[in-house]
Amino acid sequence: MSNSNESPYCLHVVGIGRSGAGYVDGLLRTGELEDILMNPGARIAALVVDVGDEDLDRAKGYADALKTRLGELGIPPDNFHFQSVSLEGAEGGTHLSRAEAREIYNKDYSDENGSMNAALTDFAGHIGQTEMPSRIMVCFNLAGGTGSGMAVDLTNHLANDKLSGGTIFGVGQLPHSGDGEVPATLQESLDELDGLADDANPFNGGIFVTNTEHSWQRLTSYTNTGEKDLRNRIRQEVTSKFTQDAFMRFAIRDDGRALSRVLASATGGGWIYYNLAKFTHPGVQVLPGEPLSKWRNVINQWIDHLDDFSCVSKDFRSDSADVHLHVPREIGFDGISDKLRQRLADSFLSEGNESNVTMDYHEFFDHLTSYADICLPGLSARNLNQ
Repeated sequence: MSNSNESPYCLHVVGIGRSGAGYVDGLLRTGELEDILMNPGARIAALVVDVGDEDLDRAKGYADALKTRLGELGIPPDNFHFQSVSLEGAEGGTHLSRAEAREIYNKDYSDENGSMNAALTDFAGHIGQTEMPSRIMVCFNLAGGTGSGMAVDLTNHLANDKLSGGTIFGVGQLPHSGDGEVPATLQESLDELDGLADDANPFNGGIFVTNTEHSWQRLTSYTNTGEKDLRNRIRQEVTSKFTQDAFMRFAIRDDGRALSRVLASATGGGWIYYNLAKFTHPGVQVLPGEPLSKWRNVINQWIDHLDDFSCVSKDFRSDSADVHLHVPREIGFDGISDKLRQRLADSFLSEGNESNVTMDYHEFFDHLTSYADICLPGLSARNLNQ
């Protein structure tokens, strides 16, 4: 378990495909990166990879903005290293199979004129310059052909060819019901990750499996106005982005100590279930100016939906729960935290560990939004309902 005396970490990130790039730009916008880079020995490296470049521009823009802010703060911009790699092999916007994405990646990596070998060398080289402990996360969509097709090979190259040690963990995003029929790529991806032998698993820090379903359901309930296709596209974008941003705020919180606490619970590079449980959404179901009792009732209702939208089987049980509860000041934590603890004890914690819940409290900056980051170690592929 981490403690307040633990040294801060430099958090480096690789994002593969559209979802992976979303995690990268989520990290770049947190604001905490500037605080970390004020340490003269700190370095941060970020890399986004995709086939085609249409989903990389946002991360590039945030990287440029961060470098500008660093210069304004008197921090050498070169202490932050950003790369964007657009691989060739398919037309932009084409949905690739996992096999196609893996072939494109490995062909480029082995080609002396390719981009990936040099990009990973530069990425690892920048990490090697830091005088602080480092963690590297590799982010991708578990159901996406590009991300899930490249993730294992890329991480293997990082772990075995480029880095001289360090903690590498994966962040694999699950699809939600609004994404349509679950593609076969999801099960293929889960099977591959589940089949990694301990001595050949490049994710030595574990793998976070991020659940977006609760957030999707919270956003889409009671919102049916507007043109259907446009409405659904916006809903999908908002759901995915909120999950990515929330995870990155958690990952970098308190100089990485919040992440340390959870990684310590995932022994042997195991899987960690990350559920972004969203309880209120601006303008949905409850409105500004309505009684606080109604707000609290709505929050309690959506805490009760944890089981319904968890995407894990009823027999999944964890030995511990690590929770960051975000609630506006005027609503407060009283009652809500007790309700959440009880729901976790009843539905997600193993016998004898019902009280093993660590909960931190945060006042959320948006007074219309409340949610919880819930991390449960001990997940496996067989626990997922997809």
